[in-house]
Amino acid sequence: MKDTTIGLLVGERITGDSFDAKLAQLGCFVAGVLVLAVSFWKLTRLDLSEPQLLFGVLLSLCAPLLLIVVGLLLPVAAAQRKPKA
Repeated sequence: MKDTTIGLLVGERITGDSFDAKLAQLGCFVAGVLVLAVSFWKLTRLDLSEPQLLFGVLLSLCAPLLLIVVGLLLPVAAAQRKPKA
């Protein structure tokens, strides 16, 4: 029974590549906005000098920007993927 279930789960796909790419893209965009909002919220709670605040803002923009870029590239990567024959 166990071997049959594992073989069934491994051999078949439930969703398509385009749906997976859109779901991951949505997740990246939402995570980017949340990371940006939380990092700015946290920066307002700290007692920072001007240079520290500048570096904090610049570094807080890096992770959301990376998530946005990954989200934009996911559909391209899904379109380039070749199905197994």
